[in-house]
Amino acid sequence: MHGVEVEFRRRADDGSVAEIARADGVRLRMRSYDVTNEVPHDAVHLIGERALGITDGLWGSIAAGAVFASVEVVGGRQRHDRHRRSAEVRRRNEAWLRQAEVVVGTLQHCLDRDGAATHRELDRAWAVTHTGRSPFTVEQAERAVRELRRLRADWSALAVDGPGLRFTWPVPRGRRRP
Repeated sequence: MHGVEVEFRRRADDGSVAEIARADGVRLRMRSYDVTNEVPHDAVHLIGERALGITDGLWGSIAAGAVFASVEVVGGRQRHDRHRRSAEVRRRNEAWLRQAEVVVGTLQHCLDRDGAATHRELDRAWAVTHTGRSPFTVEQAERAVRELRRLRADWSALAVDGPGLRFTWPVPRGRRRP
């Protein structure tokens, strides 16, 4: 497998659960309690980070071996140094993990806007913690909101506790496995 396979399923309480299969064979489950959003927050992370090329946000960190409070290991053989590895990945990616939260909030707010308007909002959000414009292009912003609108339509059609929506988080060839 060249990537992290993820399936988002709808829960009865309007939350979501993500079943995750990392490239090293470890299986994870991530619960989200985002009942106020039209789409799962963690799915917006996946779609948004992938479309914008954020490799060290939530999903890049999970692919590299990080585990978060909302994530439980449900199968597969883990590394002997998994706790150290997780802490190392989280420390290394700390700035992008924070920025990814800002980006995801912006994308959720811009779901029905076009790429140019979304790009302007991403630049504004970027300027809160950085100087200059964001590293994202109008084309990336357009791709993100287009894919998120498709996610919203697909998510609204899902049955509770039924089959979910499947995505792949790409792991670049040659990158060390977790």
